[in-house]
Amino acid sequence: MGKIIHAFLLFAIMFPSIVCAQIKIQLLDQDNQPVSQAVISIPSEIVSDSVAQTAIMDQVNKQFVPHVLLVNQGQLVSFPNSDDIRHHVYSFSEPKPFEIKLYRGTPIAPGLFDKPGIVILGCNVHDRMVGYIYVTDNSIASVTDENGMAVFEVQAPKEVKIWHSRLSESADKSISMPLVKRNDEGVWQITINLRPLVVKAPRKFKARFN
Repeated sequence: MGKIIHAFLLFAIMFPSIVCAQIKIQLLDQDNQPVSQAVISIPSEIVSDSVAQTAIMDQVNKQFVPHVLLVNQGQLVSFPNSDDIRHHVYSFSEPKPFEIKLYRGTPIAPGLFDKPGIVILGCNVHDRMVGYIYVTDNSIASVTDENGMAVFEVQAPKEVKIWHSRLSESADKSISMPLVKRNDEGVWQITINLRPLVVKAPRKFKARFN
């Protein structure tokens, strides 16, 4: 057993980029509260194989589920409607402007999200329905949970990229933050400033989709 451990340590020293460690990152706001539904991403040269899988952005109880959907560039997304009422899904966002007119059930074909960026979703019938699709450019990314936590199986980078809908008024901006602080449990902690929560009705699609 001792020889095996010694060999592994020697391999880790010689090839540190291959032997990855688990890191945990916790996102906090200016009031030291956990920030959920944020995307933390780390640049990677590894291309994900999940592009072959169709991601699901459902509609349940007049809400997009999940609120933030993380997909890879080139991945298909389906928009089933699990409510017993009709929805009219649309987006004005530059990476993927589209609309799915009034429907129930599941649309015939999923949509291709082939440009990286933030796609903000709305429903023309229910103005308070807002959702987000974060399209990565082959970065390693994760959505923070209710405790503001994200876990990665990589070596700790010098900095990470962070997106949250309340980082900017337009809800499509990201920031880069360094990893400089760890708590007693070894969790990297990052503090960001969020804009106040304001409920605004999304724009109607009629100005663009005729």
